[in-house]
This record gives sequence, C-alpha cells and structure tokens, in this order.
Amino acid sequence: MDKAQRWLWLVLVSTIQLIVLLVTVLALFSWQAKTTGRVFDQKACLENHEIGQQLIEMVDLENIRDIRSKAQNTDLQKLKTAISNVKIPRNQMVAFFDFADGKVIQSFGVASSWDLDTLVKSPLFSINGDEKTTTIHEALDHEHRQTSGWQSQDGEKVLVSARFVPKLNAILVVGQSPDSVAQGMGGLIQKSRGYAYTAVMLVGLIGIGLTGMIVSRVGITVTNLNDGLEKVMNSSMNELVKTKNAVIFGLAKLAESRDNDTGEHLERIRLYVTILAKEIALSRDDFDDRFIHDLGLASSLHDIGKVGIPDSILLKPGKLTPEERGIMELHTLIGGECLDAIQARLGDNEFMSIARQIAFYHHERWDGTGYPHSLKGPEIPLVARIVAVADVYDALTSKRPYKRAMSHLESREIIVSGSGKHFDPEIVEAFLRHEEEFEQISLHQQSLSDEQATSNFVRLCEAARNETGVKPASLLISSKS
Repeated sequence: MDKAQRWLWLVLVSTIQLIVLLVTVLALFSWQAKTTGRVFDQKACLENHEIGQQLIEMVDLENIRDIRSKAQNTDLQKLKTAISNVKIPRNQMVAFFDFADGKVIQSFGVASSWDLDTLVKSPLFSINGDEKTTTIHEALDHEHRQTSGWQSQDGEKVLVSARFVPKLNAILVVGQSPDSVAQGMGGLIQKSRGYAYTAVMLVGLIGIGLTGMIVSRVGITVTNLNDGLEKVMNSSMNELVKTKNAVIFGLAKLAESRDNDTGEHLERIRLYVTILAKEIALSRDDFDDRFIHDLGLASSLHDIGKVGIPDSILLKPGKLTPEERGIMELHTLIGGECLDAIQARLGDNEFMSIARQIAFYHHERWDGTGYPHSLKGPEIPLVARIVAVADVYDALTSKRPYKRAMSHLESREIIVSGSGKHFDPEIVEAFLRHEEEFEQISLHQQSLSDEQATSNFVRLCEAARNETGVKPASLLISSKS
C-alpha cells in the first residue's frame, strides 16, 4: 500500500465514521422527539383527568341541578367559583356538554376558537398512535366513566380528557393545547442537538487523527505482510493444485491399470469432453473456463469404480453373461460412492461434485433405460451426459481384445442414431459440429503402436510430474503392470 492509497483509505474511513455518527445522532433525535412527545401527551391527559376529578370533588353536585341557564343562575355561579379555585395550567379549557345531544352547555377557558358544538362527536385518536378509535360520546356511551385522547381543532393537536357526570346528565371535558409545552420541549431538543453536533465533530476529528496515525504506522507493515502473505498463498495454492492433480492421476490410473488400457484413453476422454464442454458453454453462463477445466480433469475418474470389479469379469475377453453384466454395472455405484465419501470429507467442493456426478451417471441413457438409476432426460446431470458421448465414441473407435476399432463414420452413425435414445440430442449436435476434431484425435491414437502408446503415456506421466512434483513411479501404476 503506497502513500496515496493510505491517504485514500484515511479519507474513506474518516468519511464513513462521520456519516455513521451523524446517522446515529439523527436517529436518536427522532426517537427522542417521538418518545418525549408521547410522554408529554400522556402527562397532559393525566393532568386533564386530575383537574376534572378536582372539579367533581369541589362542586356539591347534590345542590347543583341546573347549569344550563345563562341568566343569574345560582348553580352556574357555584360551578364558576369551583372552577376558579382549580389551578388550570397552560392553554386549557373546561366545558360541560349535554349527554343526550352532545351540545355544549357551558365552557370556561381559552376555547373560543374551538368547535365545541361538535367536540364530543369528533374523531378521538389514541395517544399511542394515529389510528382512529371512536368519539367521546361513543366511548362514554359504552359504560365507560372516562376517556382520553387527542383531536384536531383548527389544524392543531388538542389533548382532551372526558368523564360522564351522572348528576347533571352531562359530559365534563377538559382539554389543552400542547403548543407551549411543545415549544419548550423543542427548545430543549434544539439545545441538545447543538451539543450533540459539537460532540460529533470532536469525536470525528479525534477519529480522523487516530486513524491517520494508525494508517501511517501500519501502512508499511501491512504492505510487507501482504507481499509475504501473497507469496505464501501462491505457494500453498500451487502445492494444493499439484496435490489435487497427483491424486486425480493416481486414482484414474488405478482404475485404468486393471482394464488393459493405457493412459491414452484418459487423455482422449479429457480432450473429447473439453471440446464438447466449450461448445455447450456458448449457450450457458455457468460453464466458465475453470468449470470446463475441472470437467475435463474430472472425466478421467469416470471409471474409478472398476477397481471394485473382479478380474474374471473386468478382463474377460468374451461377451459377459447377464449376471456378469450386472456385476460390471456396479462400477458406477462403487465409483460414485467412493467420490461421495471423499466429498463428504472435503465439504463443498465443485471439482469433487463434478467427478461424483460423472462416476455415478455416465452410463445413464436419455430414454431412461440406462443404469444405475434409470434416470431420464434432464434428470441426468449435464456433465454425465457430456462424458457419455465422449466415452462411447472412444470405446467405438478403440481396439479391444474382443472387437476391432470402428472408423469415425461408423462411430458417427451409431452416435447419431442414439440421439434422443442413448444420448442427449444437444450433446450430439455439439459432437457433430466438432466431429472433424474428434476424428483427428481418434486417427492419431489409432496410428500409434503399443510401444508408442506406452511411450506417450510415460510422457503424459512426465508432464504430470512436472506439474505436480511427484515422480511417475510413485504417482501412477505403470501400464505394464
């Protein structure tokens, strides 16, 4: 990491720090405003209830019968006197409403701008949210003695508490506007925000300074560590690749050494599979270069299960009996389960997943008549469908003790006739688009004598040794054995 990069990281980290601090503070402010506002609303409603209770207790309701008359009404004067003795805070009003029709009887306080005629029948909202609940009149009509909430009067929020007064058959409503308290609360919040912003700036500056010191001191050390770590990782990756390739070649040759074939068969299968996979990749996004490489390499393990087949069946020069054929077919299960066990130890590994699918299913047929599970069509993994075409083509064009090597045209005809039956039609089409390459590979191999084939196989082992660092004698079982 050079100096410019270190400064870039410093600016980036410092900016993120400031943003996180600001977002956190703003979120806290929002939460504080909501929480404080809700607490104030609850407190205001409680005050309203207390004032109403004081009025009920101070007024001798037994001697008050009529507060509806506006002219020199003794009962009304008693009520006014009682209200004047109650301490009413802030912008508060007290009013009595007829329970029967909801009309205002008497009102006291600064409520001249409020629509009192409809107050008890206007929507009453819960203090804890904006959800509409009921009206004052409806709430008290359902055997409730008191209720509280907030209403909208002239576009402002009004906190009201109401109670039913049976002696007067009236509703006592105490309400207040939260403006004055809200303004005081707003001033307090604004002051706290100023302090918080100052604290954020101080913390941000301190953070920037500390970050700069850390980046400056650690930068060179990190660069050196990264360089050393990169070398170690590259070395480790190379060793892992060498080990993986060594195991693959060893496993593949272990199977081939029991079947009268040389390593040329493995190389041909790999070439055929790679050609088909590159063609299929033109119409698929999941077939990248690494996947194709792994698929070609994994194809050499398609017959790994043959290590579990008896020599009397595996090396039999003649036609197998139905019972022997059944035993021979077990090599797919043996190989698949072997690779399945390896994958279980390795965990999620794409290469082993490809290899086990090939070992299990490369003898399945498109029409469902294959083995070991009689899978049909797309149920067969695509990698196994690709290997199936390559494996059959190589078997047809290769000489065996019990058969001659067929020509390319003969093999081509068999594969084309098997499209939609034995083989996936898409894979057969890919084969036909590259059949000249298949023929060239096949003719080249057929032209080799046994001695040349063995020599080429040794050369293949030498290439593996160069890549893996393992000597052929310890890596592979010689084809002469």
